[in-house]
Amino acid sequence: MPFELLTQRLDKVLLIEIVGDFILSQKLRRCSTVIREAGDASGFIVDLTKCTRVDSAGLGELLMWYSLGARSQKSMLLVGVKDSVKTMIQVARVDGILLVARDRDAALAELSA
Repeated sequence: MPFELLTQRLDKVLLIEIVGDFILSQKLRRCSTVIREAGDASGFIVDLTKCTRVDSAGLGELLMWYSLGARSQKSMLLVGVKDSVKTMIQVARVDGILLVARDRDAALAELSA
């Protein structure tokens, strides 16, 4: 499935929706630009609901997004995480870093507080 990265501002929070395969590719390398150019966003929600596959490079990119946000004191929450991705996060032992919210509303409430 073709990869797309959709962004939308929800007040002071940046919603990043990943559509398709989040895997090693040239497009993946350009994704961190979204985080760097987020401006005054107070945090990020990464919605994986329409993401069909994540590989180790995609997981690494999510960790980079977390790191870029943390440098600017911005939090990041994942939503719509499939069981296979949850397992990958646990096996890599980054479940204390890549935090998962129940849904968009819960993530938005947490990041807006």
